[in-house]
Amino acid sequence: MPRIVGPGSGKLRLSIIAVVVLFAFTPISKALLSAVDGSFAPSPYSSLSLRNPSDPATGYKVGDLVPVRVTNHTGSTKTYHWSATESGVVISTGERTLRNGTGATINVPTNFGKKGDLRIALAGTDIYVTLPLKRAGS
Repeated sequence: MPRIVGPGSGKLRLSIIAVVVLFAFTPISKALLSAVDGSFAPSPYSSLSLRNPSDPATGYKVGDLVPVRVTNHTGSTKTYHWSATESGVVISTGERTLRNGTGATINVPTNFGKKGDLRIALAGTDIYVTLPLKRAGS
């Protein structure tokens, strides 16, 4: 069999190798992921954040709705139960069901609050946000 020798033979060989690697990468990576029991997969998580990052600086007044963003990346549909508390006293609660990979804004009522720190938390987790609550009219 004749050998290909010439100025373009190295480029041809490199192109063939690149195509083989490109098409073989996905099956190889899935096989490797399976072999390590998925340890390279992203870790599942839930998150809770204030919709507007400047909210802790400005605070909210009693009676305002506090927009909070809940995000689900747990790998399955999940129902989140949340509560808003001041000094350990619950002033509002609610729940929201989210499919994996989605997020939603919940508006937390503060009608029964008073001046102080408001803590909004997801039940059964260590996930929470805290912001100042001011008297109505101030």
